[in-house]
Amino acid sequence: MTLAFTRLDVMSWFPRRQTLLPLAFVVVVGLVLPIPGMAIVAAAFVTSLMLSAPFLGDERDHLDTLYGILPLSRRAVVIGRLLSILIYGVIAMAIATVTTLAVAAARGATVAPEFLGICFAAAFAVMGIAVGVQLPVLFRVGYSRGRLMVYAPALLLAAAAWASQAFGLVDGDLIGTIPPALGLSVCVAVGVVGIVVGTILAVRLYSTRELR
Repeated sequence: MTLAFTRLDVMSWFPRRQTLLPLAFVVVVGLVLPIPGMAIVAAAFVTSLMLSAPFLGDERDHLDTLYGILPLSRRAVVIGRLLSILIYGVIAMAIATVTTLAVAAARGATVAPEFLGICFAAAFAVMGIAVGVQLPVLFRVGYSRGRLMVYAPALLLAAAAWASQAFGLVDGDLIGTIPPALGLSVCVAVGVVGIVVGTILAVRLYSTRELR
């Protein structure tokens, strides 16, 4: 039932102009900004911003009521919605990767696989933070009351970066000494923890929400 809901969910909100235009933005970022990997970072933030899109569809089309009468568990709805969001993220990442490699080839440059790996890991961490912060709130209160949470992950990352710089919590020379494998592992761990914790909280909060 979870995969069936994922298919239904993707069909209900993915083929819309508001959903597809941000993917074009990922391409524009990759073409305009000469820094390799920026399209991949943009794809992560676009996925973060689009995480609330299916919840908007729920309210607009009164799908919450439908979920309440279908033979679906609340857990299946949450996990199915998570999978549909991750599908969007994978598509955004694929577009970003193709754009990055195409731009590099047009400029006669190459992108090291290790660098792409770090970019993917960082993007996965951003998506994990987005899921961990937004998913429980949106499943608990819906889009109308929780839509401002769409900006929370970006603000959280910006605040962390500012605090690290302002208070000297992170030293630039020290960052340069961190082995790439360690940095990649930390990013992946952050992404996994964010997704797991966000999903568990969302299931618990959604199970007590009245659908009407």
